Amino acid sequence: MDAASWALASVLTGYLFSVVALLLGAAEAKWRTVAWTSVAGLVLSTLFAWIALGSGESVLSYTWVKSLGVHFSIMADKLSLIMGVVVATLSLLIGIYSVEYIGEWGAPRYWFFYTFFVASMLLLVYAGDMVTMFVGWEGTGLSSWALISFYYDDREEFWVGDPGRKAWKVPMWFTPSHSGLRAIVFTRLGDVGMLIGFGVVYAVLGSTSIAVLHNHIYEFFAELTLRGIAGFWILLFFLGALAKSAQFPFHEWLVTAMTGPTSVSALIHAATMVKAGVFYALRFAPIIALGVFAPFGSGASMLEALAWLALLTAFATATMAIVSRELKLILAYSTASQLSYMLGAIFAGAAVNQAALGDLGGFAHLISHAVFKAALFLAAGAIIHAVHSRFIDDMGELKKYMPWTYVATVLAGLSLAAIPPFSGWWSKDLAVHAMGEYNEWLAIGALVTAVLTGAYTMRMIYFVFHAPMRKRHEHLHEAHPLMLGPYLALGLTALGLGLVWPWVEPHIAEAVGAPEPHLSVMDMLPGTLAAIIGASTVAIYFMGVRPIEWVERSASLRALYNFLYDRWYVNSAIYRLIVYPGAWLSRWLRDSVEKGYDELLHVAVPGANVSLSRRIRELQSGELQTYMAYFFMGILLAALVSAFVILFTG
Repeated sequence: MDAASWALASVLTGYLFSVVALLLGAAEAKWRTVAWTSVAGLVLSTLFAWIALGSGESVLSYTWVKSLGVHFSIMADKLSLIMGVVVATLSLLIGIYSVEYIGEWGAPRYWFFYTFFVASMLLLVYAGDMVTMFVGWEGTGLSSWALISFYYDDREEFWVGDPGRKAWKVPMWFTPSHSGLRAIVFTRLGDVGMLIGFGVVYAVLGSTSIAVLHNHIYEFFAELTLRGIAGFWILLFFLGALAKSAQFPFHEWLVTAMTGPTSVSALIHAATMVKAGVFYALRFAPIIALGVFAPFGSGASMLEALAWLALLTAFATATMAIVSRELKLILAYSTASQLSYMLGAIFAGAAVNQAALGDLGGFAHLISHAVFKAALFLAAGAIIHAVHSRFIDDMGELKKYMPWTYVATVLAGLSLAAIPPFSGWWSKDLAVHAMGEYNEWLAIGALVTAVLTGAYTMRMIYFVFHAPMRKRHEHLHEAHPLMLGPYLALGLTALGLGLVWPWVEPHIAEAVGAPEPHLSVMDMLPGTLAAIIGASTVAIYFMGVRPIEWVERSASLRALYNFLYDRWYVNSAIYRLIVYPGAWLSRWLRDSVEKGYDELLHVAVPGANVSLSRRIRELQSGELQTYMAYFFMGILLAALVSAFVILFTG
C-alpha cells in the first residue's frame, strides 16, 4: 500500500469506529466497552497515519460525480502527512484522557461524535479535491456543535461567563446549547463565502481539484483580474478559514465553546476544528500567491489586509485573557491569539511573495501550539474537576495537592509564553520573522502581543497554583492516571520538542517547500525579551500587589477593565445590531403570516363560501318556467360550443 492508501485507511477507520460506538450504545453495552472500543479505533487510525508518513508521497483518486468532473481524492504529501500524524496522535491521547473524564453519562453519544470528529479532520487534511475537503470540513462543524452542546441539559457548572452579568443589556453568560448553536452559525457564515469561492474556481477551470487549481493558477488569476474580482474572491475563498480559526469578529464562537467537556476543548483547540482553518491557509496560500504575483495577477492588498486582521485578533484576544477569571476561557482567548500568529505569518508571507517562509512560521507554530495547548486544556479539566469551579479566584495553592499537574502546566505554560528553550520559543519567533518580512510594524505588534501572552500565562499559573486559597476544598488530589498521563506526557513533549527543534525544523521546512531560515541570536532576541518581560510580571503577584485594587479605585481603569472583560463589547454589538433585530423581524413576519393565514382560513374562505351558497340558493326559485328557461339556455350554449369546435377544428 502507498501513502495515500494508508491515509485513506486512517480516515475510514475513524468513521467505522464511530458507527461501532453508535451500535454498541444502541445495544446498551457497558460504557467502558464503548470507550475502549473507540480508543482502539483511534489507536489504529494513528498507526495508519504514522505508516503513511513513512511511505513516501502519493495521490489516490476515484471518480465521484462524473458529469461534474468531481473526484474523491486523497493527496498524501509532506504537509498533509505530518499534519495527519499530529491530528491522529493528539486525538488518541485526548481520547485516552476522555475515558475517565467523560465516564458513563452520554458515553455512546460522546464517542460517536468524537471519533467522527477525528475522522472528518483527517479527511479534510488528506483531501486532494475541494469537494472532498468540504465533506471533512462540514463533518468537523457538525461534530463540534454536538460536542460543544454535549451537556444539553444546560447544567450551570458547564456555563461560560458570569451568571447575571450583562453588557449593553446583553447577557454575557452562555449555556451549552446556546454555545453549540453559536459555533455552528458563526462558522457556517464563513462557509458560505468559501463555497462561493469554490464555485468560482469550478466556473473558471471546470474542476475542483487542488492540483488543477495549482497547475492553472496563472490563467485563473488572469480571468479574475480581467473581471476585477481577484481581491474579493480571495476574501470569500478564505472566509471559511477565518471563521473556523476564530479571526475577529468570528472569535466570539470560540470563546464561548468552553461549555463542552474539557476533553472536547482540548480536541478543538489543539488537533482539530480551529486548526482546520490554519491548515486550509497553509494548503492554499502558496497557490494563491503564485496567481497574485503572476504577470496578470492582482489581490496582494487583500492578503495584506488579512495579515493585519490576524494581528488585530491576536492583540484583542490577548487583552481579554489578561483580565479573565475563568481558567478555560483564558486558554480559549489564548488559542484565538495563537491562531492569529499562524495566520498572520501565512498571509504576510504570501503578501510579499514569500509564501513558503510564511507557511514555515505558520506550520511550525501550529505543531508547537497543538502540543502545549492540549496539555494546558487537559490539565485545566483535571483542575476544574478537583475544585468544582471554573474560576481561578476559587483556586490557589494547588501546587501542594496536584504536583504533577503543576509540572505539566508549567512546562506547557512556559512554551505558550515562548520562554527558551521550549518549542513555543522557536515556533513563535519563526512566525514573527515571517510577519517582519512583510512589515516591521506587524512584527512589532506581534511582539507586544507576546508580552501580553507571557503576562496572562504567568498570571493564570500563579492564581491556580500559588495564590492563597480563598475557598477551601475537601479531598483535593491528583488526577486519575489515565487523565494525568496524557497531559504530563504532552507537557514534557513541549520541552523535549524545544530541545530537539534544530533537528525537527528542517522536516517542517521541507513539508512547506521553504529553505530553513537559520534565525540568528539577534533575530530571536526581540521575541525572547518580549516573552521574558511578559512572564516577569508574575513578580507583582508574589510581592503581594493586587492590580485589581487599582482598578476598583479608578473609574477610568474600571471602564477599561469592563471593556476588556466584556470582550471589547463585540458580542454585545453582534446581538444588538444583528441578532436582536433579526429575531424581532422574524417574530413580526411570523405573527404577520400567522395573522394573515388565520384571517384567510377562518374569515375569508368561510365568507366566500357563505356568499356563494346564498347566490346558488337564490337560483332555486321553485318556478317551473324559470327552470325551463335555464334548460333551454344550457342546450343553446352546448350547441354554440359544438358549432365552434366543428368550425375551427374541421
